[in-house]
Amino acid sequence: WYTLAMFPVIIGLLAIFIAWRFRHVRSQLASWGAGQRALLVVAHPDDESLFFSTYINNAARSGVEVHILCLSTGNASGLGQIRVAEMRQACAALKVPESRLIIADDPQLQDGFHPWSADAICKHLAAAFKLIQPDELVTFDAGGVSGHPNHTSIYHAVRHFMTEMQSGQACGCNGHSSGNGGGGGKRCRVYTLVTHQLLLKFTGPLGVLVLLGASCLASGPGSAVLFARDPSLSFRAMIRHRSQLVWYRLLFVLFSTYTYANQLDLIGYLPLASRLGLP
Repeated sequence: WYTLAMFPVIIGLLAIFIAWRFRHVRSQLASWGAGQRALLVVAHPDDESLFFSTYINNAARSGVEVHILCLSTGNASGLGQIRVAEMRQACAALKVPESRLIIADDPQLQDGFHPWSADAICKHLAAAFKLIQPDELVTFDAGGVSGHPNHTSIYHAVRHFMTEMQSGQACGCNGHSSGNGGGGGKRCRVYTLVTHQLLLKFTGPLGVLVLLGASCLASGPGSAVLFARDPSLSFRAMIRHRSQLVWYRLLFVLFSTYTYANQLDLIGYLPLASRLGLP
């Protein structure tokens, strides 16, 4: 019994040690540069802290101007306004100013375990894309990390948006070029956060060793692994979401691989308009 009781303590100490080591690993996308803009698209307040804190921190440290579009207020339990205020505080901890945070409150995009309309998502996505003109768009992949249908709906809507934008329609947002940015026009890279298998998802910093191997073997721009420079950042952002601080979310922050590393897949490009005259 003593050995069993000590096992989680040993694992915890090992996790802290590995996390401390990985805070010194420098990681960034080769395409990053000062003055670039990124648009992170999430479903609920706290998604940015639970899943994307490593991406946000690495991008911001590389001089990228990170904007966040959150497609709901997280009002499933009637706490929407509280959760909006909490997200603003969490984004401040992540060094994302309130001026770069867009939170939609759309009757068609209410928090809940149900799919969202692609057209409703595209309406907000098109408006944010036109305003920000990002060099990079990041969101969930088809697995949505947790399988939540709100998360997976965003992925499918982004795919739809890419098809429409490339054809010059873009869900009501006027297109400016066709194809993958043909004709020499600027392009926005579209990345998705990789959904890991269950075992890898919950091995915390130990899972980072697997991703480190994957990053060493990866070739080309299609995939990148970003390592947490400060693994405590996810926790420090998450505690701002006080209404969501239940035990299983705290355990998720501690043992989730996403706290320590984000693996991104490049899934395509979006054409960009000229930024002349845009805010």
